[in-house]
Amino acid sequence: MQFWWEGKNGKTGTIANGFEIDMIKRDDINLHDYKLIIFDIDGTLVGKDHILDPFTKKVIFRLRMEGFPFTLATGKNMPATKPLADELEIELPLILINGGMLQTRHEEMLSKIALPLDVTLQVIEICEKRGKDLVIYIDNGIYIKAMNENIWPVYNNVVSGLFEIGEWDAITGKLADANKCLVVDSFVRENLIEMGKVFEEALNGRVDILHSTTFLVEVMPKCVTKVTGIRKLAANMGIPMDTIMAFGDFNNDVEMLAEVGLGIAVKNASKMAKATADLVIGSVEEYGPAVFLKELLDR
Repeated sequence: MQFWWEGKNGKTGTIANGFEIDMIKRDDINLHDYKLIIFDIDGTLVGKDHILDPFTKKVIFRLRMEGFPFTLATGKNMPATKPLADELEIELPLILINGGMLQTRHEEMLSKIALPLDVTLQVIEICEKRGKDLVIYIDNGIYIKAMNENIWPVYNNVVSGLFEIGEWDAITGKLADANKCLVVDSFVRENLIEMGKVFEEALNGRVDILHSTTFLVEVMPKCVTKVTGIRKLAANMGIPMDTIMAFGDFNNDVEMLAEVGLGIAVKNASKMAKATADLVIGSVEEYGPAVFLKELLDR
C-alpha cells in the first residue's frame, strides 16, 4: 500500500508499508546518529485502550540494552504518566504538561512553569459563566469540580491524583501553582473550537491556546511547548537538538517534530503533525514506532 505525503520544509514522498519515503530513505537513517529518542504517548505509543503492546515494549527494552536513551513527552502530569514510565523503567526525566514540567518517575521535580494567577482565575470565571467542564493541573494533581459523563471518557484511566473538589474555592490556595487549564468536550468538537476563540480573545495573547486532542482545548503558559522541556533535557545531557529523534501524532507535537533532528509522525497523526514531520510511519494500531525502530536495530 502506498500513499502520498507532504512533510517539513515542503518535502514530499511516497509511503509504502507504513514508512517507505522518497525524500528521506530508510537506508540513510542511522540510529547511532541519535543520542535521545522521545515518544509521545497517546495515539503514538499506545492506542485508545492505553495499553502498551508487548511487541512495542520488547523493542523499547531492546533500545535500552543497545544503549539508546529514551523518554516520554506528554501533556499528562506525573500520576497519569507514571504507570507507563514504571513499566518501561525510564530513568531519564519525563517531559510532562506539554513541556511545562520536567520530572523523574521517582517524582523528583526538576523544573515547572505556572500560569499567571489572574489568568487561571479568569479561566475559571469564563468556564463558570458558560457551564464548561474545566480541569486544572497543579503539579501532581488533576482537579475537577465533579466527575460526569463528559469528563469520564477522558479521565477514567487515571488511577491516582484526580481530585473532585466540588467548588473551585476549595483550592484557592493552590491556584497560583496551576500548570495548565483545559476544557473537556467529549461529544462536540465545535464547542472546543468556540472555547479556543473565547480564550484567545479574553486572555489577549498572554497565554497559548492549544488543541491537544479532538476533545480538549488547553490554556498553556506563553511559549511553552514540548520543545521547552526537550531543550532543558538536552542541555542537561549535553547533546544538541539535531541528535534527537521524536515520535508524535497531534498538534501539540508539531513544535517537537519540527525542532528535533528527526521528527516522525505516525500514520494516524493530524495533518499538521504529518506536514511538519520528516517522516511518516505506520499507525499506532500497526505499532508504527516499534516496527520502524526494530528495522533500524536489526541492521
